[in-house]
Amino acid sequence: MEQILWSPDSDYAKERRKWEADHTQFGPGGRPFVFREYPLMLYRAKRRPEGGKDPILENFTVEDEQQERNMLSRGWVRGPDNAVKALEASEQGLAQAAAERAYADQRMSEKAKAEATAVDDTTVQHLGEIPRTPIHKKGWPKGKPRKQVPRE
Repeated sequence: MEQILWSPDSDYAKERRKWEADHTQFGPGGRPFVFREYPLMLYRAKRRPEGGKDPILENFTVEDEQQERNMLSRGWVRGPDNAVKALEASEQGLAQAAAERAYADQRMSEKAKAEATAVDDTTVQHLGEIPRTPIHKKGWPKGKPRKQVPRE
């Protein structure tokens, strides 16, 4: 492939310099550099399925602020280092919730343990605690009776 050398004094080189912000082969750029935040690269880290040491990094390019907020709400972060830190924080939170749940399970009655097992079997994700089910005692009113006010 042939490379054409342009003189910095040629009309072509002068025109090219007008449109460039950085220094090029034609000389210093004629436009001021303007920082543009978008497009922006976001990252997300995942553990390897085979259990490797380093996590897998995924990246995604966003075009505007709304798209960035949308992806941030889904677990994407700015910077690959922040993605690894977010993954480790998420795993630490799950480990803490699992330890608290295991501790609470030790003090459950057999009926409560059976209820917790039933909820665990119907759920795909880890539950830090089992949702409470209200217990109504027999014979108790479910609320105060309404006061009867005579109408005039």
